[in-house]
Parts: sequence; C-alpha cells; structure tokens
Amino acid sequence: MPKTEEMTNFTFKMDRKTRNSYSKLCDEFGLSMSSATLALVRQAVRTQSMSFSMRDENGFTYAQAAELQKRINEIENGNVVRHGLIEE
Repeated sequence: MPKTEEMTNFTFKMDRKTRNSYSKLCDEFGLSMSSATLALVRQAVRTQSMSFSMRDENGFTYAQAAELQKRINEIENGNVVRHGLIEE
C-alpha cells in the first residue's frame, strides 16, 4: 500500500475579483480551487517550470507597458518634438 503524504495548509491573499474569476474557471473544469491550485503547484515542482505569461492583458511585459505609459505621459504633457516625414 502506498504511503500517504502528510498534508499541510498553504494560505495566500488575492483580490476578490480574481478569486471569483478563478473560482468560476475551476468550476468550468469541474475542479475545486484547492485541487486546481494543488495540480498547478505539483506540475511546477515536477517540471521545474511555470507555464504562465508575465504579460498584461494587452500582451506587454512590465517593462514595455512602463515605457509605453512614459511615452503617453510625455505626449499628454506636451513633451514632444514634431518631425517632418523624411523620405529617402
């Protein structure tokens, strides 16, 4: 008979909107949030990798989004230089 692993608790906080969306997603897969999260953790440990995107909802990395926001702020504050079209 296989030995049963001793289980422990792991608690973390997340915003309510994310929790509700995650709960709905897990329900659609027929899983509890606990079993889905445990499966994700076990997969990460087994494969020594995490397969999720570090991009925002627009597909930008944090650095790209920060640079884009910086440029938007410059334009909104009038910190721009207009150049004519240069044709070769």
